[in-house]
Amino acid sequence: MKLPALLKIALAGASLCVAAAAPAQVPTQKGPLKLIVGYPAGGSADVQARTLADKLAAELGVAVVVDNRTGAGGQIAADYVRAAAPDGLTVLLANMHMMVMLPLTSKSVRYDPLKDFKAVGRIASFYEGIAVPAELPASSVQQWLDLARKDSAKASYGVPAPGSVAQFMGYRLGAEAKVPLVAAPYRGAAPLVQDLLGNQIAAGITPIADLVAYQQSGKLKVLAVNGAKRAQLLPDVPTLKELGQPHFDNLEWTGLFVPAATPAATVEQLHAALNKVLANKEVQERLQKLSSEASPSSSEELARLIADDLQRWGPVIKASGFTSE
Repeated sequence: MKLPALLKIALAGASLCVAAAAPAQVPTQKGPLKLIVGYPAGGSADVQARTLADKLAAELGVAVVVDNRTGAGGQIAADYVRAAAPDGLTVLLANMHMMVMLPLTSKSVRYDPLKDFKAVGRIASFYEGIAVPAELPASSVQQWLDLARKDSAKASYGVPAPGSVAQFMGYRLGAEAKVPLVAAPYRGAAPLVQDLLGNQIAAGITPIADLVAYQQSGKLKVLAVNGAKRAQLLPDVPTLKELGQPHFDNLEWTGLFVPAATPAATVEQLHAALNKVLANKEVQERLQKLSSEASPSSSEELARLIADDLQRWGPVIKASGFTSE
């Protein structure tokens, strides 16, 4: 049986130029490739990983298994991959929270997202939405801000986790409008949405996956989303950019990463396989059901995106005075 090219390159033990000129050594281990996820089974990251796994296996010619290593907001998974052998057989599915927000907000993070990993490529992008209860007398972000300015009870906005992108979106929105908005962190999106449905909190900022069905049924009002263009699933909802807020055009994202010492040729083969998978219509439809949009990128583009996100959100987090410990 022909050995997959990925494993030949990753485990040959010779320089790339020599490997190109002569057959690679037969590796002692042929897999499987472990796709590491930092969140529990059944969550959106896990479902995304399982959506990719079989298709990646077909492209790479090696079994792909999803390995959930949960805890610390994804830090445990990231640390595991950071210390793994750079052989292309341990791959991290990470999101913006793991690679940008945690390093900026938590003193316990031991990894450097730019130095300890090589980006393979982006998988998908997803939107955050600003939602209010159907009963709230506000049909626009400006109307909510006006209410919050007059009534401090309307100034609280729920977010699915402390130190999340949603929290600092709200902080920046309030700071620029000179409205003292107050973040109310929850333990996940589900209890936040329940409080919005029960009119227990004036507003919430959370990924639109948690909001689309309630917007469509009229039980919640999604006032705006981030991003440079409107979300496909919420075509009638304006972007913050449309509303005169130019600092919210970047979306959250997920991507694949490997240990920093992984050979460039291995990264390139993983990247090529990922892009072929993301071009599959079935995969695109499954991602859309997760309220995500397939957004393939080059390795270099994803690395630049992380650097840009760190630069964008670092000053905002510092200005907010947020501390996680």
